[in-house]
Amino acid sequence: MTVLDIRGCLDDSPTFRKRVQAHEESIQNFEQILKTLIKLTRSQVELSAAYSQQQKELAETFLSFAQAQDDPIVAQALEKFGKSVVEVEKSRSMFNTHVTDMFIMPLDLFVKETITPIKELKKKFEKSSDDVDSALSRYMSKKPKDPTLQESAKELADTRKTFHKVYMEYVSKLNDIEAKKKIDYMENVLAYMYTESAFHHQSYEILKDLEPYMRDLTGLLYDTRQRYSEEVDVDLQYQKTHEMSTADQYNPMQNAADIEKPAAITNKSGYLFERKNGRVYQSWSRKYYSISNGELTSISRNPKTKDEDGTQTYNLRVCSVKYSDSYDRRFCFEVISPNRVLVLQAENENDMNEWIQSIRTASQLALNSDEKPRYSHPSPNLRKMAIESASVAKTVERQGDESNKEAVKKIRLVPGNDKCADCKEDSPEWACTNLGIIVCIECSGIHRSLGVHVSKVRSVVLDNWESETIEVMLQLGNEVGNSIYEESVPAHLEEFRIDPSSHRNDRDLWIIEKYVKRSFVSPAEVDQVTLDKNFWNSIAENDLQHALRYLAQGANVDYRNTEEGLKTALHKAVDNNNEVAVEFLLQRPSDVDEKDERGWTALHYAAANNNVRLVLTLLKRHAKADIADNSNMTPLDIAVEKQFVQAVTALRLFAFDKQHNASPSSSLDFGFREAMSAFKHTCNERPNITSSHSAVDISHTKPMVSKSDVVLLDDQNSELLHPDK
Repeated sequence: MTVLDIRGCLDDSPTFRKRVQAHEESIQNFEQILKTLIKLTRSQVELSAAYSQQQKELAETFLSFAQAQDDPIVAQALEKFGKSVVEVEKSRSMFNTHVTDMFIMPLDLFVKETITPIKELKKKFEKSSDDVDSALSRYMSKKPKDPTLQESAKELADTRKTFHKVYMEYVSKLNDIEAKKKIDYMENVLAYMYTESAFHHQSYEILKDLEPYMRDLTGLLYDTRQRYSEEVDVDLQYQKTHEMSTADQYNPMQNAADIEKPAAITNKSGYLFERKNGRVYQSWSRKYYSISNGELTSISRNPKTKDEDGTQTYNLRVCSVKYSDSYDRRFCFEVISPNRVLVLQAENENDMNEWIQSIRTASQLALNSDEKPRYSHPSPNLRKMAIESASVAKTVERQGDESNKEAVKKIRLVPGNDKCADCKEDSPEWACTNLGIIVCIECSGIHRSLGVHVSKVRSVVLDNWESETIEVMLQLGNEVGNSIYEESVPAHLEEFRIDPSSHRNDRDLWIIEKYVKRSFVSPAEVDQVTLDKNFWNSIAENDLQHALRYLAQGANVDYRNTEEGLKTALHKAVDNNNEVAVEFLLQRPSDVDEKDERGWTALHYAAANNNVRLVLTLLKRHAKADIADNSNMTPLDIAVEKQFVQAVTALRLFAFDKQHNASPSSSLDFGFREAMSAFKHTCNERPNITSSHSAVDISHTKPMVSKSDVVLLDDQNSELLHPDK
């Protein structure tokens, strides 16, 4: 709107009056706009403050949830999320304060100190205008000889002078407000937008730092979802298996006539009825009992039980057990402790015998911890064999915990392993097993986000380690790894080397350059074929340090050596019975089903060498057991032909397990994986068996087995598998 010419006040033409009126209407509209803006902005600040409070409570929930997490990656990510939300809300609080101070208050002051006063001035102007009109009317009505003519003229002059003064003051104020509309008001709007921009920019910078953690957590959740899907599949298969069970299988008296001596199991659990002695009458209550670590523990299923019916523990070192038929119930036995005689009832005689034998064995082990438990031989029934083997596997695993801890301590003593391989943080606790290095928790999160094809992350402290993996870590280590992956760091990149205080983004960039792009690895000075041969030879010589270097330089892990019958390095390592080199190769995307010129896979070589550990290792890595070579011989056929008892056992157990799991109609509950694990540990004690001493020629047994024709016999006489007569 154009500026009012103050000289127009003297003429006071209708056109000028219309322009003044237009300015008045503009100011009235502007006042309404300002009041609306003030109202909306105040409401925005109030709502924003309420929203901010809810966000802060959400952040507190994240932080509380983080403290309850077992996985340090998840806990750290949630803690970072919570702290970031708190920082965003601090910025929001500053934004609200700035909006109040730099937008709402100036506009409110403008309305009160500028627009409101001009309304009073307008009233004064209108009154002065009316006074002029009245004075002019009186003057014009006088007759020429009227004695009051001079007085009327003087009154008109004074009134007109006052009117012009008020008029010009009023017009000046109107022009002033129009100017402030363009300057002061827009400055306030601009301040608001700057404040808005600063808030969102700060929020973006805060949340941008979360992206690496979000990527890590996304990868971790993907892995967790995959594992959960596998567990669900197993659970569904288990449910389908048991849906096919008949009622007879749940009948406690069904097999009462066919009772065999139970195996000695140190860990057993299940429901038993306990006799309670009352003053008036005796009662029986059902409780859950378990044997573990030399103690017998009872737990009531009802959470509202009294204290005397709650959890009870009995030290088996000072307890004895015996059969008893002195009560009015069947299948009773007594556990005699210094404090009381515990009378228990099992469902059937077989269950009672198992409990008595397990308590006796656990008591004996508790009294003499140096004496290893003695296990009875497997029965000819495959179901009992699997269950007993599972118990053996668990016991062997427990016995190996201490040796595993000692081996992990040795890993820490490898040169360079006292500090993180990437940032040099003290006491790292995470390992990248395929790289042979130890890293801190901050760097481990980045390694995990790279994918298992680049870095396989495991906890040094929390995870259980296979002996082969430990040996790989002992042969490599941080000093070796950095001598390869940081051998040639350019001088201009030295300033980007990370340390324990480095920011997450800096760690991300450095680790990607180091392991994904391999920018600091010295390039090979030979052609690709020579590089591949060098890698192959290093595996053949069990030189893992040079093997890692050649892989870092780009060697093909599945290179087929034309001078060695198209064998891959995995073929050679298995043929050499080199379990450590095999584990080193399987840490990479090595093709376990690659064939040589004879059509042999790595599994063929493991079976031909009767190396059950490698057979089971390859099967665990999804090696196909049904691949036939150029002579149409599968690994099982080769093991049968060579009369290799242990290899045949492992392959047929695997075949049976595969057939069983693929058939929902089977109603038996076998522990094949546990049995195979136990068998693997058993074979560790006799790894050099090369032929069978069985009186049965296993070459004439059936290559395909079913639940009715497979029997695992005593390992002492090496009778393996044969059809039931």
